Amino acid sequence: MRKYWLTRDGNPGLILFMLGWAADHHAVEHLAPEGYDMLCVYDYRTLEPFAAEEFSAYRNVTLFAWSFGVWAAERTCRDVASDCAVALGGTPYPVDDRFGIPRRAFLATLRGLRGSGAETFNRRAYGADYDRLAPFFDERPFEDKLDELGVLFERSAEPYMPSLDWTAAVVGDRDAIFPPANMLAYWKEKAVVKPLPHYPFGDPGIVSGYLKKIENDNR
Repeated sequence: MRKYWLTRDGNPGLILFMLGWAADHHAVEHLAPEGYDMLCVYDYRTLEPFAAEEFSAYRNVTLFAWSFGVWAAERTCRDVASDCAVALGGTPYPVDDRFGIPRRAFLATLRGLRGSGAETFNRRAYGADYDRLAPFFDERPFEDKLDELGVLFERSAEPYMPSLDWTAAVVGDRDAIFPPANMLAYWKEKAVVKPLPHYPFGDPGIVSGYLKKIENDNR
């Protein structure tokens, strides 16, 4: 598990990004809300749960978990006192025929990645933001990403009980990775459907909208 501070200036608020498979801090570095430090977490070949006091200096903590990051957040953020927790393009059951990526589809994706690389997957996942982010895709070695995906497949099959109190779940109706119907089946009334591909951060309003709600609630 890797941690990368995009901003660490002693701001009163913290945004904790639990990113998806193969992503890194470049996925959200274009977001720069005032008054917030930003911590990105990715590469879930190992998991290190956060301690309750780790973010105690912050007035408020907002969690945005994307894709496999939803599952990773369930495993690492149980002691984090967040004011708002938003799942984006994922569920706590990332490889699941009812609530996540169907097992056969996941294995077909894994075989395709091993055979021809990640470009097709990235184009499907990132949509219109592919060209902007493509220069950064090779900064993590591809073999590391494949290794991570294999680990995620095995570990996500381990039984556990989700326990985070999610505020909302953003479901992209153009998501070509996680089937929208499966996400809607899991999240039910917490689902917020948006016209998005799998990658949600191309719309900065997704993040800023929830931050404004927290700020208004705290006034």
